Amino acid sequence: MLGLAVARYVWADDEGRGEPCGPEHIARIAYEAAGGAEAIWFDFELPPGRGLGFSAAARAAGAMLAKLQQGHPFAEAQRLAYPVVADIEGHGDNAAPCVFGGLHVIAGDVNHRIARPMPGNLLFWVPDMETWTDHSRAALAASVDRADAVFNLGRVGLLIAAVYEQRLDLLATATQDRLHQPSRFVDCEPSAKAYEIALQAGASAAWLSGSGPTVAVVVDDVTKPVVVDALGESGEVLDLATDETGAIPVPD
Repeated sequence: MLGLAVARYVWADDEGRGEPCGPEHIARIAYEAAGGAEAIWFDFELPPGRGLGFSAAARAAGAMLAKLQQGHPFAEAQRLAYPVVADIEGHGDNAAPCVFGGLHVIAGDVNHRIARPMPGNLLFWVPDMETWTDHSRAALAASVDRADAVFNLGRVGLLIAAVYEQRLDLLATATQDRLHQPSRFVDCEPSAKAYEIALQAGASAAWLSGSGPTVAVVVDDVTKPVVVDALGESGEVLDLATDETGAIPVPD
């Protein structure tokens, strides 16, 4: 699995800024799991329920705050917060980018940060509707055809090559999928339409962000304004940089 951090943020705070975190708040649960015991508050600019990693970001903020309160240096606090977030999330592909920033490959307990950026420019088409991971995951088949598994494995390898060699021309093939997008697009026709519009407008690649409904799009400098105009008629288009720092203390 792969995960990428983008520059939209949430905040956990112990000085009264934002909304109070009650006992059921996901940031509070992660905070307590990481050993925190004080009152905390929460604020966000990352839209929830859109496939942009809101839950992992909130949990990363809570766990990181607890570790910083305990006096751990920044890098050690990240290292200690990560397993807490990954355990609550149930997988590391969202947890690792939110805690550490950057682009990560996750294989079980192994987390490797790729020392290269995504090529091109990242856009995100974000509709008004929300989806929730558990509901979206329920639409997926319990088993997959061998040919589909081989199809996806080959494209994961190609995607890693495209990133390391900064090859935009490989991304269209490298981001094709047979395991989750077809099923999820059936339940989210606007996302399927946005995906097709982006590619028809000249995007180098497009894929469903997380469980959707957001669609991630890669463009070059020439096609970027064309794709933005084409997608803007049906949803908000975010032009986001990759975040390289992850969960960090924010100065007052």
